[in-house]
Amino acid sequence: MNPQTSSFERKRFLMRTKLLDAALRAGVRRGGSRPVIDDVIREAKISRATFYNHFASLEEVMAAIGEELNNQMTTDILPLFGELVEPWQRVSVGFRLFLLRALIDPTWAAYVTRIDAWSHNALVARYMTLDLRNGKATGQFHYERIDAVGDFLKGATAHCIRAITDSIEDPTSYMDASVRMTLTGLGCSVELCDKAVTFSFEYIQTRVIGTTGTHKPKWIEKIDTGSRTRFP
Repeated sequence: MNPQTSSFERKRFLMRTKLLDAALRAGVRRGGSRPVIDDVIREAKISRATFYNHFASLEEVMAAIGEELNNQMTTDILPLFGELVEPWQRVSVGFRLFLLRALIDPTWAAYVTRIDAWSHNALVARYMTLDLRNGKATGQFHYERIDAVGDFLKGATAHCIRAITDSIEDPTSYMDASVRMTLTGLGCSVELCDKAVTFSFEYIQTRVIGTTGTHKPKWIEKIDTGSRTRFP
């Protein structure tokens, strides 16, 4: 690769990252609400022309942030999946972790509920597809088309994330029901659905939250279970 081209692409990548970070900070400053272009420009300390050299619109910025935060979440929780080999375990624990993150981090949730945050190229989609294929191969999941069930699972996750941020009554019960419905949608037996609900709750409570020395995302540390038997 031409050194000049490489330098240009690196500078472009750094400016794009700077703009995404600025947009995210601007949203936080507005209390989690959607920023406007002037907010992003002011936060990044760049000109309007520079902004449009990298993004065609604020919508494009918001979509990029959503996918980036989704990818980051997936990367954060992968180490927590090290010992989970059964597809039903991975799907139930992953689904509950996304809902738990939304409950304690509404700003994050506001970005990842965008439909463009769940593209087929997103990191979560790749791992989801792998688990769905393995689940069908082992006879745990029963579905007709991998693309249809993948879209169903991504859509259900995004919608439940949005719902759980709306001051829902008894969020733990809502998560239980959501996990059960998700496994039901994948064609699991009633017994396996019930098992997944209990397992995902207990695994997160004991192995993710309650274990010291395990790699944990910073947002996990915000959960205080000291005086409660059920989180959050």
